[in-house]
Amino acid sequence: MIRNLADHLRRWSKGWLVFLLFVVLVGFVVITLPIAQTASAGIEGLDSRHFYTPKEAFAVVAAYSEKGRSLLRFFYLTADILNPILYTLFLALFISWLFQRGFRPDSKMQLLNVLPFGAAIFDLLENLSIVTMLSVYPSQPAFVAWLAVVGTTTKYAFIYTSFAFVIVGIAAAALNRFRVQ
Repeated sequence: MIRNLADHLRRWSKGWLVFLLFVVLVGFVVITLPIAQTASAGIEGLDSRHFYTPKEAFAVVAAYSEKGRSLLRFFYLTADILNPILYTLFLALFISWLFQRGFRPDSKMQLLNVLPFGAAIFDLLENLSIVTMLSVYPSQPAFVAWLAVVGTTTKYAFIYTSFAFVIVGIAAAALNRFRVQ
């Protein structure tokens, strides 16, 4: 299954598509980030923190107004579902494009293009957990808060690891003068 997904990503990785996804992702963030900041009344969202405790999560949820919680529920179930799809496709296809130029086709490195999907999975877990906490407020289900913490922390681990492989891919592709191997 992983090899199949990795192979599809390699076939789909075209320079123009990577660039288009980058432009769409940047545009999407430029448009949606101010909306999220307005909805949260300037309170740093849980999804932008690298780690937090359930106690901190519940304090953040309590700090939002009822209108803020309602707007954020909508945001996490719409725009913040599209965001992981966009960054996952961008990173996966960019890694694929770079690794095609940096490593031989039979290299195990070619399988690392699926790594960004880990970020998307944990981002969705994070979103669902945050929406649940926003929805059941003032209840404070610790298990759900811990799911959000795990989702957020693991999402960032996958994102940073993916960016590390982008750097590896750039270096390897540069050594091969960006020619397909």
